[in-house]
Amino acid sequence: MANTAEVIDSAQPFLNINMSNVIKLTSLNYITWSLKVHSLLDGYDLVGYVDGSVSSPAQTTVSNNAAIQNPDFLKWKRQDKLIYNGLLGTLSPSVQPLVTTTKTAAEMWHTVANIFAKHSKGHIQQLRLQLQQFSKGDKTINEYMQGLTTRFDKLALLGKPFDIDEQIEAVLRGLPEDYKYVVDQVEDREVSPKITEVHEKLLNKEAQLLTAALVTPSSDPLSANIDTSHSLPYPHKSTQHHHQQWNNRTSNTYPGQPF
Repeated sequence: MANTAEVIDSAQPFLNINMSNVIKLTSLNYITWSLKVHSLLDGYDLVGYVDGSVSSPAQTTVSNNAAIQNPDFLKWKRQDKLIYNGLLGTLSPSVQPLVTTTKTAAEMWHTVANIFAKHSKGHIQQLRLQLQQFSKGDKTINEYMQGLTTRFDKLALLGKPFDIDEQIEAVLRGLPEDYKYVVDQVEDREVSPKITEVHEKLLNKEAQLLTAALVTPSSDPLSANIDTSHSLPYPHKSTQHHHQQWNNRTSNTYPGQPF
């Protein structure tokens, strides 16, 4: 089911956003979850309710020298509760208890962010270490580049992005010797290329290597013949002994006549 926004009051339009197809938040997928929810709310011009830019109006106002309930507050509260309910539905059962003390959509959003997206020094160091040790191995170029860019994106969301030179260095560091030509080309440039340009060059080199592997003969026929001739076995000792016994018998049976 696609995300939809239901207008539940034509006189006072409030949007009840359907978030049923948003992935459930766990301790492992906060980045993907937050991007999905934030972009959805932004599309309906409601992201201010979670980032705090749409703040709560005063609960009361003065009319005819008397304090009355502020209608703007009632409107804000109704829309906020609809968003709050939608957000709550995107949390996995293990995460929901963590937001029980929150009252507004913004409080829930910030509580979740403080728990799962806190600028953890250990998390950042772990991602940097992974990038230092990440190598192509038997991955395709597309798989290799995806693994790197995923980690680049996570660092950026944690507030510690790699600049273009650091990204290029990480890409080149994990390549095998077969890609040395591309590495030398990139390192010789005065201005660092874009990641997409490096990716394209690596794909072209990968295609060349695959083509070369297909047309290279598996063995040399002449060498195969030489090897075969060398591998011919000498007569077994038992066979030689049998022939010698036969020669002796024939010599005794027909003396003076060669066999």
